[in-house]
Amino acid sequence: MQNCSPTQTSLQLLDKTKPYNDLLWHRFTTRVRYGETDKMGIVYHPNYLKYFELGRTELMRARGLPYSELERRGLNLVVVEANCKYKGSAIYDEEIIISTIVSEATKVKILFDYILNSASDNRLLAEGYTVLACVNTDSKVIKLPEEVISILTKSM
Repeated sequence: MQNCSPTQTSLQLLDKTKPYNDLLWHRFTTRVRYGETDKMGIVYHPNYLKYFELGRTELMRARGLPYSELERRGLNLVVVEANCKYKGSAIYDEEIIISTIVSEATKVKILFDYILNSASDNRLLAEGYTVLACVNTDSKVIKLPEEVISILTKSM
C-alpha cells in the first residue's frame, strides 16, 4: 500500500471518472433522501461529509471490522481533519456511488479518501478525505492494534 498525505492523496492515483477499475477502493451505492436536500432539491453541502462517513463505515464492515466491534474493544476513531471539494450537485432521489479507500494507516491515525459519483452518468460530485485518530473510552490517544491496521489496509 502506498503511503499518501492529504496533499498527495490516493485520489491522484485514480481516474475519478472510473473508480471501478481499482480493486482497493470499496464502493457503496445509496440514494439521496429528501431530508438531505435543500429547498431546491440539491444535497445540502454538509451532507457530503455524512456520505463520507457512510462510505467509511461500510468499508470497515465489508472488511470484517464493523465500527461496533471496535467500540466493543474499547477503541474509538474520531475525526481530527476533514476535507471536501465539491465538484457537482447531487439531487433528490439520485443514486450516488461512494468510493472509499484507506490511503494511510499508522499506529494512531488513519487517512480515508473518498470519491462520490452519480450512479447514472458517473459524474464527479465530490472528493475528499478524513483523518481519524484512535482513542480509548477516556478519549486518550492510543495505538491502533496491528490487527486493525492490517484489516483496514488489506485488498478487497
